[in-house]
Amino acid sequence: MNRPEILAPVGHYEGLAAVIKAGADAIYMGVGKLNQRALKSEFDINDVKEIRKITQDKGVKQYIVLNSIVFEDDLPWLNETLDQLKEIGVDAVIGWDMAVLSGALKRGITTHLSTMASVSNTAAAKFYEELGVKRIVPAREVKLEGLLQLKEKTNLEIEIFVHGAMCMAVSGRCFLSHDVFETSGNRGECYQVCRHEFEVKITSKNTGTDFILGSDYILSARDLVTLNFVDKLMWADSWKIEGRNKNPDYAYLVTYAYREARDRILNGEWESKGYQDLWDLLERAYHRQWDSGFYFGQGLFGLNQSVAKEKKVYVGEVIKYYPKISVAEVRIVNNPMKIGDTIHIIGKTTGVVRQKVESMQVDKKNIEVAEKGMVVGLKTVERVREGDKVYLMVEVENPLEENKREKVKV
Repeated sequence: MNRPEILAPVGHYEGLAAVIKAGADAIYMGVGKLNQRALKSEFDINDVKEIRKITQDKGVKQYIVLNSIVFEDDLPWLNETLDQLKEIGVDAVIGWDMAVLSGALKRGITTHLSTMASVSNTAAAKFYEELGVKRIVPAREVKLEGLLQLKEKTNLEIEIFVHGAMCMAVSGRCFLSHDVFETSGNRGECYQVCRHEFEVKITSKNTGTDFILGSDYILSARDLVTLNFVDKLMWADSWKIEGRNKNPDYAYLVTYAYREARDRILNGEWESKGYQDLWDLLERAYHRQWDSGFYFGQGLFGLNQSVAKEKKVYVGEVIKYYPKISVAEVRIVNNPMKIGDTIHIIGKTTGVVRQKVESMQVDKKNIEVAEKGMVVGLKTVERVREGDKVYLMVEVENPLEENKREKVKV
């Protein structure tokens, strides 16, 4: 049976550690200004080099995203960056602008075609195949049967999205941010105007009177989830998870869920074990209402405010760790924590550690509650590190109310 690659998003070092711990086979990350998450990208070429060492050590592939529109004055930066990526030895570059594709191919860098190219048929796919592209991410509007034809009728590797946010525009070509904020979503500067609640009204031609029809998230697409039919996607070469801007908790949970799902299918355990426990994991992560995307026809819109069964509340910071006794010294800065609470400890090297608070001490005396201002000894289930942040995980009773956003009039 085919073994799809688990391709996880990375937007920061904490996320990198989290997805590697969760079992990712490959990661994709941006660098500098020519990636679709440029607003929140913290990586420069030196980070690419450092992360290359980490991924090689862990046996994980590293793909670099350069999938924005390239203007003339970007070419010097692009050429210099491609030279550096070649020297570093990254596993692939993801792009769609011909300047990126031709530059990467000319340097002998393995090249993957971004979904931004909107490949929707075998004729277009074969064009890029003849150009030298090794893998394509088809347009997300292609149905399952169309994706299967791309796989059967070309020699290309096919990478498909299995989980994460979906854009309301065709293959991400949106101008809302440009119109409202004068920033281009096609240059990695999307302010997600579509995610706001819109107030819809009509104006009478005769009197000029406005009539409010109501308010809704009319432009906000749901989130993609394929876990309930992911056994139908085993033919794909790579399962891609969206979310370079998401927090490490999200990256870990989603990567783990799809890695475990794939492995259960490969081991013949899908029917016996099912996926309910994995579904419950996904429910804990931040998400909007879910949808199957375009795999089985048009979906995408509807009641789709942000939903999550848990939220993080900052507690404090690890100031020292004692590995021989597995105890972290934690300074309580913000919110108290008590025995029985569920916490996340997050750090650049640690990734995400989820555990129950089972034992705390102050001056060698057991305590039940750690109050703001205290420094406590916390028993941990895994190694953590100085500087790691500690968060309390709080159950959200009404996720839709919790995550309402500002209305936008149209």
